[in-house]
Amino acid sequence: MMEDITIEEALALDNPLFIDLRSPSEYHEATIPGAINIPFFNDQERVEVGTLYRQESPRRAREKGLEIIAPRLPELVRTMEAYSRDREVVIFCWRGGERSRGMASVLKLMKVPFHRLAGGYRAYRSYVAQQLTRLPRGQVIVVHGLTGCGKTELINRLIERGCAAIDLEGLAHHRGSIFGAVGMGEQPSQKMFDSQLLRELQRLESFPYLVVECESRRIGRLFLPEHLHRKMEEGRHILVYDTMASRVRRLVTEYASGGEERIRQLKDCLPRLEKYIGRARVRELMDLVEKRVFTEVVEYLLVNHYDNLYRYPSGPDEQYDLCISTGNMDRAVAEMVAYLKQQ
Repeated sequence: MMEDITIEEALALDNPLFIDLRSPSEYHEATIPGAINIPFFNDQERVEVGTLYRQESPRRAREKGLEIIAPRLPELVRTMEAYSRDREVVIFCWRGGERSRGMASVLKLMKVPFHRLAGGYRAYRSYVAQQLTRLPRGQVIVVHGLTGCGKTELINRLIERGCAAIDLEGLAHHRGSIFGAVGMGEQPSQKMFDSQLLRELQRLESFPYLVVECESRRIGRLFLPEHLHRKMEEGRHILVYDTMASRVRRLVTEYASGGEERIRQLKDCLPRLEKYIGRARVRELMDLVEKRVFTEVVEYLLVNHYDNLYRYPSGPDEQYDLCISTGNMDRAVAEMVAYLKQQ
């Protein structure tokens, strides 16, 4: 049994189970991917103990903490013991302080095997930041194209085929546009996004290439690491294109299916277009959404806003390393796979 372990040593374990001892709100903001939350204190208790620590004394805070946690210790030990039968348990708190030390003392007394993450979650965050300055190391292949050409579908089909590709918008829960949050759920925190992105980059590190969709540095309220974004700018560039009719159908399916909640989200986004297309036009589009005339709304926005905004070619163009039609997605995927095999 070993107590303190570095994050590099922890990640190298055969079957680690990270157990986050921090409060539920700390865990919800961000944690080590795959970690489970067994809080030493709940949110209210953490505030209470922290207040005593600052306003009275560390000793008074420890006394209060012991008073809170003592009745729960038998159940905590049983839970940790159960997990340790099949996995190598790694406990951590914010910075390897009182919470993980307290839990470690009890587990050691009860002969429950465990590791304690030296430096806690803060050490893990430093590790993530350092790793994101060097990954990816291979060539980045960037997929470009007008809105609705199926770039994300192509990326995900490549992932299904075992290619080295990452759906950055899926990780960010945002498509990067005014309507980017529609149907995507709550965006993760920047810390959680960084951690999930790093996990994907490390999983694909043995490949000589990485395929991503073209993105600005910012996706919603999240930011791509500077190193990755620079590699995207320096990488190879592929153009995908499709007919207007196919693009409209794809976008109507993607954005307008999902019931009344999806309609509400679309209507909430439309006023943000006023500075581009005017208030009167936004009111007209709002009325069409109310009437469920989605095709007309989508085609208007493509022709009068998005195509002018992104200015990608609508067909093959020699400035790109490869141009692929997504009118037949199966054929497009096959072309991309063949291209990647050459890399």
